[in-house]
Amino acid sequence: MSDAGTEPNKLTGRRLVPFLAGYALGNTGDMFTQVAVLWTGLSLSGRAISLAGLGGAWTLASAVMGLASGPIVDRFNRRNAIIWMHGCLALLSLGLFALAQTGHIRMWHLWAYLVGQSAFGVPLDFAVDSILPDLVSKGRLVRVNGLLQSWGMTDNLVEAAVSGIVLAVWGPAPIFLFNGIMYLFGSAGALFVPEAAGVAGDKTKPDRWRPLADLRITIRYIIRERLLRRYIPLRQADGLIFAPLFFMAPLVSSTLGWGSQGYGFFQSLTIGGVLTGSLLASSVGSGWPKVKMWIGGQMLYACGFLTLGIFLHVAHPTHPILPALAYGAFFVFGFGCTGGRVYQSSLYQEILPPEHRGRVFGIGGFVGGALQPLTLSLAMLLVDRSGVGIVLVGLAVILLALNVTKVLLLPLREQDWLLSRPHE
Repeated sequence: MSDAGTEPNKLTGRRLVPFLAGYALGNTGDMFTQVAVLWTGLSLSGRAISLAGLGGAWTLASAVMGLASGPIVDRFNRRNAIIWMHGCLALLSLGLFALAQTGHIRMWHLWAYLVGQSAFGVPLDFAVDSILPDLVSKGRLVRVNGLLQSWGMTDNLVEAAVSGIVLAVWGPAPIFLFNGIMYLFGSAGALFVPEAAGVAGDKTKPDRWRPLADLRITIRYIIRERLLRRYIPLRQADGLIFAPLFFMAPLVSSTLGWGSQGYGFFQSLTIGGVLTGSLLASSVGSGWPKVKMWIGGQMLYACGFLTLGIFLHVAHPTHPILPALAYGAFFVFGFGCTGGRVYQSSLYQEILPPEHRGRVFGIGGFVGGALQPLTLSLAMLLVDRSGVGIVLVGLAVILLALNVTKVLLLPLREQDWLLSRPHE
């Protein structure tokens, strides 16, 4: 297993806490914006396929930026990237606030906003994911990731609960203003990280930056490692199923006739599930088996959506059991996602060598993200034709089969997740 950085880069609590707090505050407002963008797009068009267009632009731009961001965060100072990317995201959100406030917001503005979110947000996330193992000791990484998820999800829980009400009363403009201000806190928090700690890896950089050559080196490394050859395709297949599931909340709310308030409530339940799971992971669950928690969480929420999909397909929307099933399915969705957001992420961060960490993230993100618009569009077309229930059933069955494949192909013991050191 590769070492995640050198000991002198580890931060003391006086510097680590403000950095994590700033990053969590920088993410505050994301759920507000997500609900505002998707519901505004659905309101402008009135068709589920509009969500596929927005989601497709978002995921495709994220895939392209993922491939470009890997060489960037592995070459340039990650701490400085966090500062500047947060600033650019702030300007982007404030620009959309101005359009919404003046009543000139159109669908193409939402598309452009999501593309801009990917252009700056993806390298920001890669920089944070890549620098965190160098700032935190291995024994504390699961706890820190769990606390980070819990901290961020607490704010998002409140946002999701009131986002539908804010949209109904004041419209989307205040949401974009709030998000823009919060991004500035993310820039401020990164100032507590010493600039020397943001240097990628520990190897001497060549005078001339060659991003394509860097990508080729990492691709050769991935091909050489059997574990990565199996893990990356399976992980990206997860993304192909997760993408349409992520956009099901407004469609289920619309099917049940609950409007934007119902959508916000479903998002609140999902975030509540993530918060519950993250708190468990950061406290009593810090030593739980990472691989089993990841796979088990996905199978859990697949069963929840399978049950909800069956009843949505065969029962009337006013059936008294549907609200309870919908509440449970979206809460379990968030709770099960903790396995990937905390345990799987921590394990992946630990085993990847720092010299390749950003590029491996980028290559994996590109493989899945480039195909997500296709599966998202297909799922939304089927929703328009056959209803949301049958689509949920199909996605849940595929996800269950995918996790059975993981059990067969991936090592279930954490100590068996080993990679060799790169030779460049």
